[in-house]
Amino acid sequence: MPASENDPSSGLSNEGALLGLHDNGPTDVHPGANAETQTLEATEAGLTSVAKAWDEAVDADGAPRLAYVAALAAIAALSDDERAARQERAEAMETAEGITFRVSGEDEPRIFPTDFIPRIIDADTWADLSAGLEQRARALNAFLDDIYGPRRIIEAGVVDADDIERSPGYVDEGRLQPSGSVRAHICGMDLVCADGRWLVLEDNLRVPSGVVFSHFLRAMANDTFADVISEYDLLEPRDGFAMLRETLQAAAPAHAANPDDPGLALVSTGEGDSAWFEHRRIAEFVGMPVCTPADLCVVDGRLHLQDATTLRPLDVVYARIEKDQLFAALGCDGQPLGPGLEDALAHHRLAFVNAFGNGVGDDKAVYALVPDMIRFYLDEEPLLEQVPTDLCHKPGKVEEVIARLDERVVKPVDGYGGAGITIGPECSPAELDERAEQLRAHPDHFIAQDIVRLSTLPTYAADESGRTCIHPRHVDLRAFVHVRATEQPGSAPGESGEPSVLDARKLSAHTVPAALTRTAPAGSLIVNTSRGGGGKDTWILRSPAPTAPAAASSQTPSETAVGADRGDAATAASGDVPGPDDSAAPRRS
Repeated sequence: MPASENDPSSGLSNEGALLGLHDNGPTDVHPGANAETQTLEATEAGLTSVAKAWDEAVDADGAPRLAYVAALAAIAALSDDERAARQERAEAMETAEGITFRVSGEDEPRIFPTDFIPRIIDADTWADLSAGLEQRARALNAFLDDIYGPRRIIEAGVVDADDIERSPGYVDEGRLQPSGSVRAHICGMDLVCADGRWLVLEDNLRVPSGVVFSHFLRAMANDTFADVISEYDLLEPRDGFAMLRETLQAAAPAHAANPDDPGLALVSTGEGDSAWFEHRRIAEFVGMPVCTPADLCVVDGRLHLQDATTLRPLDVVYARIEKDQLFAALGCDGQPLGPGLEDALAHHRLAFVNAFGNGVGDDKAVYALVPDMIRFYLDEEPLLEQVPTDLCHKPGKVEEVIARLDERVVKPVDGYGGAGITIGPECSPAELDERAEQLRAHPDHFIAQDIVRLSTLPTYAADESGRTCIHPRHVDLRAFVHVRATEQPGSAPGESGEPSVLDARKLSAHTVPAALTRTAPAGSLIVNTSRGGGGKDTWILRSPAPTAPAAASSQTPSETAVGADRGDAATAASGDVPGPDDSAAPRRS
């Protein structure tokens, strides 16, 4: 995949997970059934062992939590052979649909590992998460507009200029976007659940991937476990594509060629891109063309797409490509695209989703400043917690961090996919000494965090011994938020001559009804699919979960069980999903 892609399963949050912790969380087991029976069902399903850490599905005694009663009872009722058959069926669907990823340095794609035991998030929890994530997305958009413009947050003394200017993501291309406009229309936020408390781990404001994975995980669940999933009233991941179309249309610039029906397209590097599968599927589900730079040209100050017979003006481009790859490319007329694209942006005839230069917003040092951004731009207290973070370059901090290096997680500020991270308890003395030297030499390159005790979920896969069974694995969650302006930004400076300023309070934010759960490899502390991690379908409840066990059929569901979702999936072209690979190249989130 190009540097632009943020792999949905990479890097994420389980760098600090600890195994072997006892469950100290709430025990909201099914109140209407015999607890002994519930524990027996869980034990028969192989679930008792997962309660060693705080587990989202079962309590410390192996009894299912309320939302999981029906699903886990149905899974427990299946024989080992039937579970294996359903898992094999899901994997066959993946192969047929081309749901794969590439590990950096490998030529052949791999199947994205999945298992049939879902993560279930109740409606109240999802509402709380959504409110906090939407607040965060609005503040981050105001921040991006501000630091590439008037820098009010710096003038107010809330943020130090040095903390912004030392960020590798703070780049001149961020000034291409006209002031006063949304920059991160599509935000991906990574969360973790620690002892029952949800924390934001990082923000991805460049090209957050994963919605296509979420859609296909649900399609597979509908096909292979229709008898279980039908008991639950769930939000539909596929609704996220109509929502994406609305967000792209809302991004249309002030001088769009067709304001009532903006011209949309997704631009990619093409079939050689390891994320080409996702690019094609997004374009198909949204109802827009997918193209490469060679299909584009600028005519009379507007970007156009050349199809078989005509040139069509484009108003909004969903850029799944690096800025340099696009601007340096030759268009279909043989001319460099860059000068014309810059002119179209400056004159509000073109918008990119997301804007270039957003990397500063998901810098790991800038992450530490988000609570202050929320207070400054929204005059609100943060609704969601985040992991306390030390900026190692601050006075006295680096020696404090080194003194507890064997207890801390240290990350490069521009790290991705878990690269360059040290987890103190896992490091040898030599590794700790090497990191201490790096910290003293370049403290501004690192942040430090305490280890977070992450939740687990029962997972059907090979355990550390290689035996396929149900066992606990640590998990994180990627959620998606769309941001839209509620009023069109001006096409010129205001009466005072000052450029437009984006007001976070006048933005609308919308959480996508889909999320991607990533699982760590067996026994691992880091989500890393290239080493054996994977993903789960995430069931977001629309109404309370059933409290009676679902009756799982012993028959393999028919191939038509997926209904509309299966119809969508059946037409998927063979290709590569943006690789759930921690070792991929740096990318635009």
